[in-house]
Amino acid sequence: MPGPLNGIRVIDVTEVISGPLATMILADQGAEVIKVEPPKYGDESRQLANYRSGMAALYLNCNHGKRSIGINLKTREGLELLYDLVRTADVFAQNWRPGAAERLGVGEADLRRIKPDLVYASIAGYGEDGPYAMRRGYDPIFQALTGYVTAQLNPEIPIPDLVRNAVVDKATSYALAQGITAALFARERGAPGQHVRISMLDAGLAFFWPDGIPISLQ
Repeated sequence: MPGPLNGIRVIDVTEVISGPLATMILADQGAEVIKVEPPKYGDESRQLANYRSGMAALYLNCNHGKRSIGINLKTREGLELLYDLVRTADVFAQNWRPGAAERLGVGEADLRRIKPDLVYASIAGYGEDGPYAMRRGYDPIFQALTGYVTAQLNPEIPIPDLVRNAVVDKATSYALAQGITAALFARERGAPGQHVRISMLDAGLAFFWPDGIPISLQ
C-alpha cells in the first residue's frame, strides 16, 4: 500500500544526520527522495566508522529508501542538472551554513524562479542571523548550550556529561520532517510554497524544554 507521501518528490542535498534523517522519514512515508551528493566521496557520513558491506552504518541508517546521484554543483553543467531535478520536485532540502546555497545558485529565490510552489527546507545551526550564525554547528555544542549537559549531572559524580547520542541532530530531523509535511498540507489547501527554516539550537532547546528545564533548575 502506498504511503501518505506517495507522489511527492524530494531533492535532498543535506549531509550527515540532521537533514538526511528528516528526508529519510519522508521516504519512509512514501516520498521519492533523490539524494544529491558531491562526486567521488559523497555525503561526509559515508566516510565515518562502523562499516558494513563497505558502507558506514551511520550513512545507511539515515539514507535508506533514497536514490542517489553525484553532481558537482560548482559547475554550470551540474547546476543545470540540479535545476532539471527541481522542476519535477515538491521539496528541496539543504543544511548548509547561511549564504552557502545562495553562493551556489540554489537559494530559495533561485529555485522558486524554477518551481514557484516548491517547499524549500533549510537547517542552520544557530539560525540565519545573529553573532553565531556563520559558525559550524555540532551536536555536543548544542547540548552544552541548551541544558542537556547540566541535566546529565550526577550529584554523586559531579562531572557534567553529554547525552551519548546525537540527540539535537535527531530532534532537528523530526522538527524538519514535520515542518515539511505541514507545508505540503498547506500547499494542498491552496497556500503557496513555503520556506521551512529550522535552527538546530532552537530545535534542541524545544526538545529539551518540557521536562528538561525543571530538572536543570533544581
